[in-house]
Amino acid sequence: MSVRKAKQQHDEKFFMLYNRLPEREAVVTYLDSIAAELAGFYGFEKIATSVVDEAKPLVALIKAKLFEERMLVIWKMRIGEEMALRPSGALALLRSYVTLKMNDLPHPLKFSFEGESFFLRSDRGNPAGLRMERVEERGLMMIGEDTAIAEAEIIFCFWKMLTGIGIPGHALQLTVNAIGCTQCRGHFRSSFLAYFRTRGQRLCRNCRRDLKRLPTRVMLCEEEKCRMLVHGAPQVLDFLCETCKKHLRGVLEFLDEAGVPYFLDSRLFREGSWFSQFVFEIALRPELLVSSQSHEGGESSALANKKAVLLAEGGRISYAGELIVGRRIDAVSGIIMRNVLERVCGEQRLDPELPVRQKVFLVQLGELAKRKSLGLMEILRQGGIGVLESLGRDSVKSQLKVAERVEAEIALILGQKEALDNTVIVRDVDSGMQETVPQEKLVEFLKRRMSPKE
Repeated sequence: MSVRKAKQQHDEKFFMLYNRLPEREAVVTYLDSIAAELAGFYGFEKIATSVVDEAKPLVALIKAKLFEERMLVIWKMRIGEEMALRPSGALALLRSYVTLKMNDLPHPLKFSFEGESFFLRSDRGNPAGLRMERVEERGLMMIGEDTAIAEAEIIFCFWKMLTGIGIPGHALQLTVNAIGCTQCRGHFRSSFLAYFRTRGQRLCRNCRRDLKRLPTRVMLCEEEKCRMLVHGAPQVLDFLCETCKKHLRGVLEFLDEAGVPYFLDSRLFREGSWFSQFVFEIALRPELLVSSQSHEGGESSALANKKAVLLAEGGRISYAGELIVGRRIDAVSGIIMRNVLERVCGEQRLDPELPVRQKVFLVQLGELAKRKSLGLMEILRQGGIGVLESLGRDSVKSQLKVAERVEAEIALILGQKEALDNTVIVRDVDSGMQETVPQEKLVEFLKRRMSPKE
């Protein structure tokens, strides 16, 4: 059966599949509660997009081969217009960015979204056998931020969401990788193909097929002979330009300061997808989850024998954004797969964290202070102190103007000296009076200082 014919059959069955959705379990309710609180705390505004839209805006992405990994579900209406199912909430949001003329708004823009996305995926052993996949997404997106803080903040929020529903941090595995800009990937791909030009026949049948369409997919093969060959292949990290190296270093420094453990894995390479420059994945390690809990019997054994399960993914999608918007645009997005989380976690009785009640504005100055900002914000969040920020800005004056515009009563100023001394300057926005407070006493100080809202 040809790929085209298989795709048509899946398209025709869509509406039958769409109406057969599983019921959501308690774990998704907990996740939604914590995710909504975290998204609001970090300034991500909720936005909704349609699950069905015109296919025309995505044609440029098809031509650029950004749907090789996950294919679009497209059908033609009787009037001749082609429609497509939403392949990703992030791409749909980029489409809304154009139609709603969001370019006139102050950047960076921060959004949270949720809903279902649909795409077709081919089985590695049978490329013509396509299957429909549906993902229930809970996502975050930042538009107009070109620095590493965008990726770091989204990863940090996802980490807190997953640990907030009761998953131990040591049972989660965050994998990150820089996959380079268009220029970096071009040089890497040429070198990668040259390496396998004389070794391709020693790969398994599936990998030999992948070399023709998605060469870097051979890095994920589990067969021993393929893994041995891939071990000596060129790595993308050796081909990064200075800009991409600096960006990767910035993300890792933010994660280090925030205390989020990670693995830098050069095999994580999403060729044929809408991700570019940087990608990340968060997976659940069932055997580590079981070892940290007091489960007994068959259920524990079943979980312990399972492989790592992907719960969240994301990265920079600036190239896809440029194709949709029609001009250069910086965009980062990530999703948590709620239906997968429900399946692997089951009905766990987990208590949502307390909601945030009060708000202040965090002002940072310097790279060290910016890296330490996420950790400080988490301390405040756990203490019930809400915080607004504009981490993409570097000028103290511009950040204080934002604090006045959002009518914040108190500004927390974290500079180079304060970051080294573990202190914070607490400034009254109206009067300008300020004093220095140790970070470990900040929550208690703010609760005494701020008048109750009720």
